[in-house]
Amino acid sequence: MTPSEIGPAARALAHGECQAIADAFERTPEVHEAVHRARKTIRRLRALLALLESSALVTAAADAALRRLGDGLSALRDAHVVVETCERLASAQPDQLWEAVCIRLTARREAVLARVLARDPAFARRQAALLRIVTDLQAQPWESLRGGDIRKGLARSERRTKKAEKRATRSHDADDLHRWRRRVRRLRMQLEALPQLAPSRSVPIKGPGQSKHARALHALSDQLGWQQDLRMVRNLVRVMPGVPERRALIEQIDADMRDRRLIQT
Repeated sequence: MTPSEIGPAARALAHGECQAIADAFERTPEVHEAVHRARKTIRRLRALLALLESSALVTAAADAALRRLGDGLSALRDAHVVVETCERLASAQPDQLWEAVCIRLTARREAVLARVLARDPAFARRQAALLRIVTDLQAQPWESLRGGDIRKGLARSERRTKKAEKRATRSHDADDLHRWRRRVRRLRMQLEALPQLAPSRSVPIKGPGQSKHARALHALSDQLGWQQDLRMVRNLVRVMPGVPERRALIEQIDADMRDRRLIQT
């Protein structure tokens, strides 16, 4: 692949991600998994657009629309995540009284789903928003892309990730940890997209090879994500009325968070 072919490759990748989002919005019995796929693909597409931020493409409007699309699904996705996390905690400590909490979180998840579908039956409004995004991206000058645009994008993403890490390490704040996780995840997705955009000789990366680097970022993102999932369950259990053995359940979460802590106090 020559630098002149980077544009068509990027355009094809963006189109494929848009199609994957559309496929996820075609409702299936596994609606929670479909929402997960849609949000994951939206993040990949936004990571690609961020990688090309220094190019001639004007994608701010499309990126903002994608962000709104993803944010609009966050409540539903979070409601499902806390159920999965509760079930994982229950399997790790079957002697603890997690069953009642899991039942209540499952009912909460289904209530959130019902509200979302009442406002947007069959995700029709979201599919219309996606069509506008596709139209915007199709009109971009993809043929103008060069390897230098990607190199600049990677360097910028690495700087932002390091900055977020320093801030999280210094503050230990949950929001800063979440920001670090997002930066790590975006950089990892960008690295994973490189083989589809250009050969390594066109987009050199300092430090470890891109596959090894991406795997390390993936592991870090997963660890940060589990910390976030535990915090969400903890916050819900803390205020949930009538929870038997509430203190013991919270202590289990706290112990798990300490065991997996990436930043030591």
